[in-house]
Order: sequence, then C-alpha cells, then structure tokens
Amino acid sequence: MGGFINVKCPQCTGSDCIEIDINLKQENTVRFMSCRRCEAKWWQREGATIALDEVLNLATVQRNK
Repeated sequence: MGGFINVKCPQCTGSDCIEIDINLKQENTVRFMSCRRCEAKWWQREGATIALDEVLNLATVQRNK
C-alpha cells in the first residue's frame, strides 16, 4: 500500500500527493503518484521515476504467436 512519506511533486513542489502501490505480473511493483495540487502524475519503480510506457510494458502479458 502507499505510504505516508512526505513526497514532493516534481512539477509544483507541493506535498499533497497520493501514492498507490500496484503489483504487476512477475512480482513487479510500481508506485503511482499524483499531486492533488497541480494534478501531475508520475510512476516510480524501486525509487526511480519511470515513464508510463515502461509501466505498460511491465504490465503486458506476452503471448506466443
């Protein structure tokens, strides 16, 4: 679950942010972050900010053709 760490928004530096941990396939966990002040949204994995494309790649199930 999301923690209560004082996260600063990278866009407006506000500290009123929502954090949601999401478990993906193969035990990958990402954290969705959203600022209530400016509505910026970003993702983190293992403490580093990642792009939405990477989150989608982690969540995609590869099918054999």
